[in-house]
Amino acid sequence: MKELSAIVLVGGRGTRLQGLTKNKSKSYVSFMGKYRIIDFPLSSISNSGVEEVGIITQYEPYELMRYIGSGSSWDLDYFNSGIAFLTPYEAKNSLVYQKGTANAVLSQIEFIKSLTSKYVLILSGDQIYKIDFREILDEHKKNNAELTIISQDLDNKEDLKRFGIIEYDHENKVIGFEEKPDNPKSNRISLGMYLFNKDFLLEYLHYADKLIDFGNDFIPFLIKETNRVYSYNYTGRFMDVGTISSLYQGNMFYLDHPEILDNKGQKYKIYSRAYDYPPHFIGDKARIINSSIADGCIVNGEIIHSILSYDTKVDIGSIIKDSVILPSTKIGKNVIIKNAIVDEALTIKDGLNLSFNKVTLVDSKFLEKLDV
Repeated sequence: MKELSAIVLVGGRGTRLQGLTKNKSKSYVSFMGKYRIIDFPLSSISNSGVEEVGIITQYEPYELMRYIGSGSSWDLDYFNSGIAFLTPYEAKNSLVYQKGTANAVLSQIEFIKSLTSKYVLILSGDQIYKIDFREILDEHKKNNAELTIISQDLDNKEDLKRFGIIEYDHENKVIGFEEKPDNPKSNRISLGMYLFNKDFLLEYLHYADKLIDFGNDFIPFLIKETNRVYSYNYTGRFMDVGTISSLYQGNMFYLDHPEILDNKGQKYKIYSRAYDYPPHFIGDKARIINSSIADGCIVNGEIIHSILSYDTKVDIGSIIKDSVILPSTKIGKNVIIKNAIVDEALTIKDGLNLSFNKVTLVDSKFLEKLDV
């Protein structure tokens, strides 16, 4: 679909995910045992027929770039278009380094100019959703909009303070915007996804040299510059999984509603890169209740309401409950894990009790403290 292109921002450090992003982009963090977070925006892009995709990287991009590759796993390996990785670079003896989300897009202005499409999506690479962007484009055209902010109505007033708040009229025209206000003026939040007319974006993008962040600076400025900014109220499921707590809650939600991720017969499928692991193996000492077990797992312990990502090993006598175990982790004998996210490629020694009253990240730093 040459009419619509997409730019995906995956460059942030993701500090709220603590040790999970020590050596990787937050978009590469594992989700539901099989997926990486980036699978969800890329799948929606693919399902929407978008052919030109720029991925703006900065922080620890190697594993993510290797994972995405040519984009073939998401059917995005088009001839003369497809996936383009947009990395920091040196220009005129200076390093083009991204100072914020809007500034990151400005740093790739030549790529935007080269796009054949009339409309450009700006997306984040660390959110969970299923969206047909063609429906948003239709609404954008109907409104004769210059910019459409993809949004959602929230009922929980406390949650409102974590988002950009949109003020709008009866036609969904945006009349005000404030990032994470103490006293929200509406219950409509920005999902951090934007649909621009390409010419309009290029006309104003140079302001992002000073107005470096979309939510704090650039979007409020554009609302004052034009009366053609609209809100598209998305009513489907959306998850921002940028914290340990929200990542855990997102995994647990899909564990309790596995039908949502079932691709059979669904219009909007979730794609991911396939790994060549053998089928999982369940030993005669194992007990599994209401859990998700990915390929390559060997289970000889007890798994209760938990997620085992691919290539995980659980030895005899161990009990995993209400937890998410990330890929390639080895759990020894007689280990207890409860209310935890266990980082990738760890070895959990025999007999450890990692049972917590609230959700806790177990990573290499956490385990080092236990050895002191």
